[in-house]
Amino acid sequence: MDKLFTRVTEFRKDVFRNIVSLREQQDLFDDLAEGDAELSVFAREAEARVKENIPLGFIERGFHYSQAIGYPFETQSFMASRYGDGTFGVWYGSVDSLETTLYETAYHMIQDELNIQGLREIVVRERAVYLVFCEGILLDLVGREKNYPQLTSDDYSYTQSIGKRLAREGHPGLRAPSARCKGVNVAVFNPSILSNPRNHLYLTYRFDPATRNVEVERQPGELLMTVSFSSTAP
Repeated sequence: MDKLFTRVTEFRKDVFRNIVSLREQQDLFDDLAEGDAELSVFAREAEARVKENIPLGFIERGFHYSQAIGYPFETQSFMASRYGDGTFGVWYGSVDSLETTLYETAYHMIQDELNIQGLREIVVRERAVYLVFCEGILLDLVGREKNYPQLTSDDYSYTQSIGKRLAREGHPGLRAPSARCKGVNVAVFNPSILSNPRNHLYLTYRFDPATRNVEVERQPGELLMTVSFSSTAP
């Protein structure tokens, strides 16, 4: 493995972060008001009074940070992933191309939905794509997949061992090839190299279990692209 750790890159650019989200803001007081319009209005007024002394945009900036950056590092139980074994947080973003993040997230949506026995109806999921600035010295694994096919394998044991070592030794992250297309991703172990999250666009994913395709819409009815994979069976 040490032969992999021979190249680093000074990374300084925006990356795409694609997360589950809602297109339309919901009434956060709906459950408390139990459908009572007067109670909902009262709750909104009380919230407005509390916010009077809070700087303009402060809450929105905090929300964007928590959603687009903080979540993988703030949860008590981390999820296992390509470069994380579940014992530490890993943040993923796609470099240069929106298409890469569409392939990555559509693939995992297909895997998740196919685990549901007897699924036949179309599944709709809403997502948001953020631009997040990433600045740091990253281990560069792009191009190494030719000699190390484990980097793009669906067996994550090798890549998880890489991530665990880098996180333990305090390295901020890595730049790696996508396993789903010809794109490039970053895996970040230290949130301090991430900043300035901005909402880029909202998306709707429609998965058809019959065709195993995901249609990605930028606006309802406006098809952006269709994602399919030759082998997606569990």
